[in-house]
Amino acid sequence: MNNKKFAIIIHKTDEKVCNKLVKSLDELVKPKKFSVEILPVEGDNKYSAYQKAMEKSDARYKLYLDEKVLLQDKNVLNKLLEIFQSDEKIGVIGVCGAIEISTHGICFSSVKRCGKILVDKNKKLLDWRNISWLFQEVKAVDGWFMATQYDITWRDDLFSKEPFGDTAQCVEFQRKGYKVVVANQKDAWAWCQSSQLQIDNASRQALLDEYSKDIFPLVTVIIPTFNRPQFFKLALESALNQTYQNIEVVVSDNSTNDETEQLMQAYLTKDSRIKYFHHKDFTANDNWNFARQYDNPNAEYVNWLMDDDLFYPRKFEVMVEIYRNNPDVSLVTSIRDVIDENGNVFPQRMPKPEALNKTMKVTGDEAGRMMFYTGKNYIGEPTTVLIRKKFLRDNDLCWTDKEEGFYSLIDISTWCQLLTQGNMIWLNDMPLSAFRRHMKQATNWVGNGAVFEISWARIFKIAWEKKAFIHNERELRYSLINWLYSASLRLVNAFKENYDGVEIVTLEMTMEAVARALRNGFKIELPPRYYGDKTQTGRIS
Repeated sequence: MNNKKFAIIIHKTDEKVCNKLVKSLDELVKPKKFSVEILPVEGDNKYSAYQKAMEKSDARYKLYLDEKVLLQDKNVLNKLLEIFQSDEKIGVIGVCGAIEISTHGICFSSVKRCGKILVDKNKKLLDWRNISWLFQEVKAVDGWFMATQYDITWRDDLFSKEPFGDTAQCVEFQRKGYKVVVANQKDAWAWCQSSQLQIDNASRQALLDEYSKDIFPLVTVIIPTFNRPQFFKLALESALNQTYQNIEVVVSDNSTNDETEQLMQAYLTKDSRIKYFHHKDFTANDNWNFARQYDNPNAEYVNWLMDDDLFYPRKFEVMVEIYRNNPDVSLVTSIRDVIDENGNVFPQRMPKPEALNKTMKVTGDEAGRMMFYTGKNYIGEPTTVLIRKKFLRDNDLCWTDKEEGFYSLIDISTWCQLLTQGNMIWLNDMPLSAFRRHMKQATNWVGNGAVFEISWARIFKIAWEKKAFIHNERELRYSLINWLYSASLRLVNAFKENYDGVEIVTLEMTMEAVARALRNGFKIELPPRYYGDKTQTGRIS
């Protein structure tokens, strides 16, 4: 290897354009005692051509240039040398690139970028971010200009077309422990006469298949399931078929038979992302608590998936990208479809506040107030929301430590916890999940209506004590009166169904306590929760 030599490698597809670039390179200033060779190479596969030129040259330093690029700084080789010699761990230098690669995989379209370049015939300056030192470390650089000081094999087995082979090469350098950086430029070093990118979806998919674990944060999907393998299979596949691939799927199964376990065997054989646990003797409460305690410290996000619901394919691709570009956001949710037992979508979606008529960012306080004002969980069921784990309370689904045991509104309680930590993004343009309604749902059991209302009362009490979302006595009065109305309807429904279980008694006592609070300065003293055997065991599939 010649440590005093640069090779400039160009993939030649248009002779006239390439010759113009080659001629311009004669004006470059050579570093002292360095030689420079120019290697135009041809071939349908750009990265195979690069590989052949790399193997042909003994130069330590190589600069891979798109033939449409003209260098604007004649001293660029000296400046590259200065950066390389400042840190032997630097493997790749570019003029622009992605600090984080967006979840669609396209480096040039990523939101968090740095560097600068001139583009198109009018020399439009693209300047993403000032770099405070000699360079900025990034995930990938754009392939128009890539300088290296080590030789690593180009992945021509996976890529033939831009713009994904250059991103892959950057990841290959990082896999070997080298840094990929963007140079600090006072003025743009390079002019790309055409910035049009031809996106090859097969190459994009190859990038995501091979490198998702390297470039994207891990998402944990947790699926508690019980005795409904047909629905569970659809839910599981909806998680595995996400366009966002860096996931793990944790299944906690308390089925009383082996149908789900037998179904799982084929999936466990072919997909290493799955972890499966079967606990035949667990109650629903046991199963939930087991799943709640699961924590992979390497996972940045977690999403619960109810075993009769569905994710839509782009859910994580969309939601992870929003979180990464909005550090002030602690909750991302979307409209969701309602489907029947056969997967047919009902014409009407779940109700939402009128203010949420478009995709928007809402303050956490306002998002919580809308939920308390309506007394409805417009944010969604556990399936709907992708959770950034750092906003959870002790990595658990809850708002306080008073929520041990069976707690039917754990989703609403968790949304309250998240909304005290930051803002909410509401996605109104497209559903990203589906909530299934069918006759075997636990929510159809009349006793559960009473349990829901009891839990809502406790959430109101917590909010008032924490001074969260409910700002004054007038707002609390409205919320409690609205709750009393809803709770009364639950009692009427239970009466029609001839159900008078212990849940109903608890609800009546809770209503009495709330009514007293309206007259005693809003001091809410709720009775203990008493639930019947059906609620306690959770055998209500």
